[in-house]
Amino acid sequence: MHQSEHEAAMGIQAPAIGLGLWYDAEKLILEGIYLDEVSAYRARRSWIKTFEMNFLLEEIHDFKVKVVLDNEVARYHVQCTFTSACGRYAFWRLTHHQAPEVQFTLETAHLPHVSPMRFVEPTIESESDALVPPTFVNVDEEEEKEARVESLVAELAALVKRKARKCFRRARSLVFQLGQD
Repeated sequence: MHQSEHEAAMGIQAPAIGLGLWYDAEKLILEGIYLDEVSAYRARRSWIKTFEMNFLLEEIHDFKVKVVLDNEVARYHVQCTFTSACGRYAFWRLTHHQAPEVQFTLETAHLPHVSPMRFVEPTIESESDALVPPTFVNVDEEEEKEARVESLVAELAALVKRKARKCFRRARSLVFQLGQD
């Protein structure tokens, strides 16, 4: 017996027919139905992370997620079984609309992650530049470049610090030797 989240909250039971999320209130199973294997495994990974982050559940102890292929209709089923009391409470919260942000995350878990894009306004230098379309810069690439620069600067600072200590030690030992002579 499978049902949508609305039907689960209302107590109506219906078989899983289409794509999307389905809840089985009797067996405490959340099921997602997908057309391809990549979407199913992407959803599985996202579900695990979502349950761990939002409900503080532990995989295997509180819930189990598996992907099953239905050969008859060539669809992939991601099934999450809630095994502990905390897991059952999380299931109750999902079916009774107590965690809308988690519901949204579970419903869109199969979609690929799209990196945010930021608009970079072109500089106005001449009229010929006005004909150039605006450019978009990938924020993740810029942040990655900044992180690399910061790590290189930190490494360079550590190297300079080590060399300076070595020079000061050498100078101190020379001064000490000159003082003894």
